[in-house]
Amino acid sequence: MNLLARVLELGLDFKASPEVNQKPCPIPTTKTFTSLPSHGITFEELLHRFGEIAEKSTNWASPRFLGFPDAGNALPAIGAAIIVPLLNQNLANQDICSPSATFVEMEVVHWLRQILGYSVAPEYSSVQELGGALTLGGTLSNTVALMAAREKSFPGSRLYGLPVQPQSICVLVPEIIEHYSIRSAMAWLGIGEKQVVRVPVDEHFRIRLDGLARCIDNERTNGRRIIACVAYAGDSRTMCVDNFRSIGACLRDKNVWFHVDACHGFQLAFSHSHRHKLEGIDMADSITIDPHKVLWTPSTCSLVLFKNPEDLTSVSTDSDLILRTQWSLGQITPFVGSKAFDALKLWSTLKYFGSSNIGRLVDLRIEMTQAIQCLIIQAPDLLLLNKTDINSCIFQFIPSQCQTRRISVSDLEKINKVNQCIKSKIIEAGKVYVHGFMLKSCPHPMLPDLQATYVLRTLNGNALTTVSHVQSLLDDIVALGRDSLLDMQYLVFPDRPPITKLPVFHKLRAALEIFFSDVKHVSLIYGSSNCENNSLLSDVDLMCFAEDKFCTEGNISRLKHLFECIMREEGVLLDNEIPFERKILVSFSFATVAANTRCQLQSGRVVTIPRTREFLNSDTMLTRLVFNVLTVPSIPSSGSLQCIEECRHAAEISLIDIANQLAERELASPQEFIKTVHGDGVRSGEDYLGYKYRPNVLAYLRNLWARRATNNPK
Repeated sequence: MNLLARVLELGLDFKASPEVNQKPCPIPTTKTFTSLPSHGITFEELLHRFGEIAEKSTNWASPRFLGFPDAGNALPAIGAAIIVPLLNQNLANQDICSPSATFVEMEVVHWLRQILGYSVAPEYSSVQELGGALTLGGTLSNTVALMAAREKSFPGSRLYGLPVQPQSICVLVPEIIEHYSIRSAMAWLGIGEKQVVRVPVDEHFRIRLDGLARCIDNERTNGRRIIACVAYAGDSRTMCVDNFRSIGACLRDKNVWFHVDACHGFQLAFSHSHRHKLEGIDMADSITIDPHKVLWTPSTCSLVLFKNPEDLTSVSTDSDLILRTQWSLGQITPFVGSKAFDALKLWSTLKYFGSSNIGRLVDLRIEMTQAIQCLIIQAPDLLLLNKTDINSCIFQFIPSQCQTRRISVSDLEKINKVNQCIKSKIIEAGKVYVHGFMLKSCPHPMLPDLQATYVLRTLNGNALTTVSHVQSLLDDIVALGRDSLLDMQYLVFPDRPPITKLPVFHKLRAALEIFFSDVKHVSLIYGSSNCENNSLLSDVDLMCFAEDKFCTEGNISRLKHLFECIMREEGVLLDNEIPFERKILVSFSFATVAANTRCQLQSGRVVTIPRTREFLNSDTMLTRLVFNVLTVPSIPSSGSLQCIEECRHAAEISLIDIANQLAERELASPQEFIKTVHGDGVRSGEDYLGYKYRPNVLAYLRNLWARRATNNPK
């Protein structure tokens, strides 16, 4: 008993520590393991190993841990989690394995269906009447819900398989905020990840009803069967709650299964002040919830609940190994044979606090979120990106000088890098934790449309977190953001002049004209420094093309020195990822070869660019870079574009040919062409050619397509 007490002491000391304990360590690229030990170790040695594991574990119960709400620090739930393995009940069968525990889980399901507005039976005669089950997590809960939706659309598919091709089936999800679990569920159900159709959302990340109705009609016109539409009560990114009453009415009229992922948002059902936000959730055919996320319950604890209990029994097991008694939970829990007594953790929390006290704690949590929003709004260098319905705030560090007008695409790319750097530095420090991730786009009026946006997020769930904890975090973020601007040498220009109006451009042009003198050449400024309406200037991308005889090592070295001196004088970043001596001066003959290259492709796919010094210094890398410079917008700083006109024409023809190869057909429109060749600046390799989704790049590619179509009529 003394040994077990020491284990408990170790765990409680870890749990009660105020430290996040997030220690920076490199992620291993490979991992090796020892052979299975043939001889055991002492308990003292084992306890020491427990301590080593705890020392390298992140403490999600720390009040400074603001990335996720899964604190798991409710004492009644921890007490239950300790006794569960000691009782060792198996809820697959009631009469043999879990005489009492079965009814604890049933009671939990009964309570939760009731509080979410489903009608519940006054008494039960079998588990088939229950209408819900505990699972191992939200992803599995969503999978069970979609499996039931599939069975509703195709009765008997559990027994005989799908009667149609999987490609004719789809599920609808809101764009931008969809959770990966829906794609995973579609894969596991044999329908396929690609059969997920995205519905437009508004500026608050809620499903647009006109877009939903149009999407349903379009898919059905195309002969597809929609087995379900997913809406969110608190999506994992923005915590916004959809309009369930309106969505439910639309789906009822269209006869589509309505599923609500309420893994975060079901906490509102307990709230005294915010319960109305879930209005209409009882119209859903199925609901998934994760108490381990929002009710301080140790992982894992998730449930899938059904409006009609028979929808769950339609996908239940028929195994002879599970006794077919009236109370065998194993019969109505898909994907599970042996079933742990995890329900006790949630049952203990609900019994100890009661719904009224839980509601009070949820209201306090949302008050904290509102306080965080106010702090972000008051911080001049932070921009709040959502008005949340629950307990999440997404925001960005953006220098106040850049917030006078809408952020440009090029500036957003730099801001994304700054915020990624902030997140990395916070993790390295290990004192606090904030989450960060890339949104496919963010419908905020200050941000450009349809652009990948890296956001920071607080998701407060720990009742021990105070405003001072949050203020300290936000102060750190602002300080780290300002430091990152300096480290990255980003120059801020609030009036957003084009580069041709900046001193660095005029200095560079004058120096280049002297350097080249009468030599036939052209020098091009390309990339983000060529974009208009920028508040942030990072580096200046320069590539010069000249006669072969001029491109000697000596001239390359002198040009490199000239360029570096001007950049240092003006305080502009020198981006030397691809060495300047390789890219700053290119011969006309090399440009001709690059313009006609197909080195981007191998077996019909785009070849990944390895970020190794050897490859970045190679002719292959230079060839790809020159090709891109020839096929993107640029500004001549000196010389004449006529020098490379033939090269540019050849490169344009090559690019269209490459796009046709990628699409495995001849592209018919500029829209198809742009979709094939553009990238978001984050991916590398598969289907990414390096053309970013910037307005000037898109316009250039459209014109490129038009020129080639005119010169090469079909």
